[in-house]
Amino acid sequence: MRSAVTGLATAHPLGEQLPAIYAEDPLVQQLTEAFDQVLAPILTTLDCLDSYLDPARTPPDFLPWLASWVALGFSEHMTLQQRRDLVLEAVSLHRARGTLDGLARLIRTLTGGEAVRITDSGGAAWSTEPGGTLPGTEASKVTIDLPANAVYLNRTWLKAVLDLGVPAHVRVEVDYVDS
Repeated sequence: MRSAVTGLATAHPLGEQLPAIYAEDPLVQQLTEAFDQVLAPILTTLDCLDSYLDPARTPPDFLPWLASWVALGFSEHMTLQQRRDLVLEAVSLHRARGTLDGLARLIRTLTGGEAVRITDSGGAAWSTEPGGTLPGTEASKVTIDLPANAVYLNRTWLKAVLDLGVPAHVRVEVDYVDS
């Protein structure tokens, strides 16, 4: 995580803000310099707080903590840009979770915009008779066709993430096809 930066200068030295009687005292100036060394990283962080909270600008080691705020985790196979994009899109992806549009946007975010084809079995059904059998024989499933020649994240991890992007009763099949 974050740690103090040694030798960091402060933008507002405490010694310069003291009354004139203390400004001329070398001992007081040395004491305030010690405080400046301790407070400089804190004040610099507070001055740049908006950068820490922006996924596009946050330091790479701070990004996993920022992702935890929006209920995300990363694969070790993801690039820094993929991680930043995922955190940037997190709220809208969570909002559209379980829909075909949400699934397509999740795939585009994870794969860098690769063209995909998603086919839904349309397995939603209902019956007018309580406790009766539902019409149809096919279980709910989503088939995702991804180009086989594209560079992807770890395929096992990608499948696990896509399983989380659909309702619990829907099965996900990922096919890698030649384009």
